[in-house]
Amino acid sequence: MRKTLFIAGLLATLYGAAAVTAGDTPGATQVAQAKSQAKDGSQGNSQVKDAAAKDVSKDAPAVNAPEPGSPGDTLTREDKRMAYLVYKLLDKKGKIKGANLKRGAKLFYQNCRPCHGEDGHRINFNPMGAPAFIGQRARNDMPTFWYQMNFGDEDRNMEAYYDELTLDEMKDIAGYAQTLP
Repeated sequence: MRKTLFIAGLLATLYGAAAVTAGDTPGATQVAQAKSQAKDGSQGNSQVKDAAAKDVSKDAPAVNAPEPGSPGDTLTREDKRMAYLVYKLLDKKGKIKGANLKRGAKLFYQNCRPCHGEDGHRINFNPMGAPAFIGQRARNDMPTFWYQMNFGDEDRNMEAYYDELTLDEMKDIAGYAQTLP
């Protein structure tokens, strides 16, 4: 987990939000190539070369580093989207920054209301204990809310919206959901 957070933080710092969502962030293979190119003087992405030159990998244990080209050397789309939430969207209090609540309400009514109800109280996320509804989940556990909204939850018949809504639309829905009771 610490390694994933380190990589996500490094990518977010180097490339900003666009890389986290665009799917073109460099993995270990590209960083290794940049290191190789930096040694032999060939051309390549200057940001990756700069990162390689600083040897940012010294902060991560070498024992756990994935082999270049292995399945573990790149972040998944889930990792990228979750890193975007943590590093770009949440303020220190766990609130979504920059959400358009009016648009979020409209999108909630179009996409979420059929299952969750107008006020978000149709589905109780904790049927065996104290009731917990979508507003509470959004306020108290945004990473879970964000993951389920993006990638769904087959066990709970939650549809994935990753390919259905834009990132800005999801941000607005998440911000609006935090206002629900």
